[in-house]
Amino acid sequence: MNAAAVLAAIRGAEGPVSRTELARATGLSKPTVNEVVELLLRAQYVSESLADGETRPRRPGPRARLLRFRGNLGHVLGIDIGANKVLVTLADLNGRLVAVERRRTTALQRRSAPALLDAVRAAARRALESGGAAQGTLKAVGVGTPGVVDPQGRVTLAPQLGGWEGLQLGKLLGRSFPCPVLVENEVSLSMLAERWRGAARAIDDAFFVQLGVGIGGGILTGGEVYRGSGGAAGEIGYLPFFDDSGQEREGAGPFEHAAGGAAFARLGRRAAAAGDGAMLLELAGGDPEAIDAETVFEAAGRGDPAAAAIVAELLERIARGIAAAVVVLNPSTVIVGGGLSRAGTSLLDPLAARVAELVPMSPRVVLSTLGDEAVALGAVRLALQSVEESLFEELRMEAV
Repeated sequence: MNAAAVLAAIRGAEGPVSRTELARATGLSKPTVNEVVELLLRAQYVSESLADGETRPRRPGPRARLLRFRGNLGHVLGIDIGANKVLVTLADLNGRLVAVERRRTTALQRRSAPALLDAVRAAARRALESGGAAQGTLKAVGVGTPGVVDPQGRVTLAPQLGGWEGLQLGKLLGRSFPCPVLVENEVSLSMLAERWRGAARAIDDAFFVQLGVGIGGGILTGGEVYRGSGGAAGEIGYLPFFDDSGQEREGAGPFEHAAGGAAFARLGRRAAAAGDGAMLLELAGGDPEAIDAETVFEAAGRGDPAAAAIVAELLERIARGIAAAVVVLNPSTVIVGGGLSRAGTSLLDPLAARVAELVPMSPRVVLSTLGDEAVALGAVRLALQSVEESLFEELRMEAV
């Protein structure tokens, strides 16, 4: 336990750290810290060198020796498999990003699981090549996917990707990598990324809302991402708020069908067809099928009455869905991400105001700062957690 605490303090420090600083950070005695540091040095997890006088103030007496984690011991991959893209991020064991490979998915890949998996493998190979890393240096791979991921790694409820239902994704990709492959729901990984490097740093209770074609939620409670008994925690897209039983939802939940990105597009096209959305049609280049959520927000911002009415109606629906989660979870912060978050303050301000009116204790409502890299970053963090657990187990055995 002492070794794990010291190693965590070294890894969590913003730069090289002295043994005295480690004792202060961990609350351990200096002799205990010295003993643990020697163990870490023998295991080659950390390196020790004289303090750099140019970056740290010089003090009288012997020069301090500083410790740093050897992040170059290996690499991890974070993979985001989405309906529109595959994004692969290569990082060292300190979480420093080394290479990024982004590829748009084709219609064929969205319909065919084997074709999409081939694209994922190709993107991963390219990321390794770009980062100058051999596949043998990989220590873990994190993968984010739409849908629910059960404790056995099986994917369900993923209508955006053909052939994805029932897929044992970790097992299939595990054949391509010489290390553990961990699979998690994309929104949970976005929450993990926000906790690591985004709007939820130093926050223990938060709710991440992904507003895109679908709507999903990621739950942070007590500083940990909560998955639920079957991995389906946060699936707010299935909230039974709107009676649309007569409409074809194509696998989407009632809430996301009624308030997600597809709803903005659907209502925008309907307005254009009825002759009420001249600006919508103009912004779409005269093609009603090109109207999407971004078109609707832009038209509303330019004063188009039909677009403004659509935005008002759907923001009311979104606010009610978020409010339902807030009264159950009581998070300190709600983080809004996904494609719709690109609307910025025109989405955030009215949404935050309406949520505050609907709940007894209003949370802070903010936009994600990680953009569409959130899932891949969360996958990197998931992989690093796996590596940390392995390191701690090795340290425990070494100490014994």
